Amino acid sequence: MTDISIDWAAVRAAAASFRIAMPRSPARGGFGERLGTNAGSSLEFQDYRQYAPGDDLRHVDWAAYARSEVLSVRLYREEVAPRIDIVVDRSLSMTVTSGKAKAYGELLGLVACAAEYTAADTRVVTGPASEAMRVQRAEDLDRLLDCSAPMSAMEKLPLPLRRLSVRIVVSDFLFPHDPDALIVHLARDAAALALVQLTTAEESDPRSDGAFRLVDVEGNGELDLLLDANTISEYRDRFNRLRRGLDRASRRAAARFIHVTAGAPLREVALALGAAGVLDAV
Repeated sequence: MTDISIDWAAVRAAAASFRIAMPRSPARGGFGERLGTNAGSSLEFQDYRQYAPGDDLRHVDWAAYARSEVLSVRLYREEVAPRIDIVVDRSLSMTVTSGKAKAYGELLGLVACAAEYTAADTRVVTGPASEAMRVQRAEDLDRLLDCSAPMSAMEKLPLPLRRLSVRIVVSDFLFPHDPDALIVHLARDAAALALVQLTTAEESDPRSDGAFRLVDVEGNGELDLLLDANTISEYRDRFNRLRRGLDRASRRAAARFIHVTAGAPLREVALALGAAGVLDAV
């Protein structure tokens, strides 16, 4: 196992111009949903009512007054802090190499910084039941990056996901699962869902270089294997089927899916997440 250490100065510099992408059609309801039902000061117009002494003059519709000589004010829907649930994979496979561990820490840091800059009610979910922690600053993640679990959080459903939260799941997804069943659970009652798959180049596109000893870091098994061209081709096919399955299941659930390769510059990763609709550039 390789420890995760995050260069927060570099991560914050890369995340400075990004926020978590919010749903384009905000959900209605009480606290924690994107918009409330009370009048407030957000930018979404709701209705008119007659002017009353003490009303903010900036909300007076002067054009309507010029036509009717009746003072009315615009009402705006109250804006409420969104909920963000970040689901993290603390299994051993996320730190199988130093390069993957570094990339995983940077990716989680980028998402956590973007959530902080969104001024959201953010929690990090690491497993079932009560395994969730509220984070106010991205650096709070340092307490949660011990990737020593024998299984991924997604192998121990259900997860404590909040109703109408914006959910971002970061994992390599290299564990036994049914993509449709997994994403149905993750998307249930969500305001939005994004899946970010992180793998090394070797995990997604291995090369045929002779004999290898494969070690299952989570099951402690070992296997001597000759990786010939046919073996490599079969593995690539399985990996691509896994990725396509996650992508298709995400599309059916109106969720976002993106694959990230460890080692890519962090700024490029941020831009890719923006292009995929996981982050918004501001």
